[in-house]
Amino acid sequence: MRAEEIKTDMYISSWPSDLAHEKWVKLPVSSAHPSARYKHAATVADEKLYINVGSRNGLYLSDIQVFDLRSLTWYSLKLKIDPSDDKSEDNGLQEVLPGISDHSMIKWENRLLLLGGNSKKSSDVMIVHFINLETHVCGVMETFGKTPVERGGHSVTVAGSKLIVFGGEDRSRKLLNDVHVFDLQTMTLSAVEAT
Repeated sequence: MRAEEIKTDMYISSWPSDLAHEKWVKLPVSSAHPSARYKHAATVADEKLYINVGSRNGLYLSDIQVFDLRSLTWYSLKLKIDPSDDKSEDNGLQEVLPGISDHSMIKWENRLLLLGGNSKKSSDVMIVHFINLETHVCGVMETFGKTPVERGGHSVTVAGSKLIVFGGEDRSRKLLNDVHVFDLQTMTLSAVEAT
């Protein structure tokens, strides 16, 4: 199917209602585009599409790109280190957000939560990063309970104040067929015995 371009004289803030149904449409984006990537995560929050990290040419990316759905422009989100994070490296330098790919991302309250994924620094358990959408502070959430093994390619579904994490694959590329619940009120992870 051929992409059609939206008329450039259309009122930019009403572009969603002017789209043709059941057709791919190329949006008139005037700003610079972020680098192409795969194994990234994306979610919409407050009329913005957040695309984060992922891989490009086998390298892990560590940037957050934002597409403003009102103005049809791209920009990079400048992240800050969580001041309460006491896990700084010996040399005083701390990576704001490590390069991650094959993770899941959801919006919860005023935060983006990045669950699991693969990175240069491997872990035995699934790590949950957060990005505060108001302050742009980024860090690792402290979780409790039975944390699942590190994984990528898993699915995450929001059910009230709980996240349902299913499957994926571990570091050795073994397929996982397990279910875990992450309670966002208590920050507790637990395994579900499914039959």
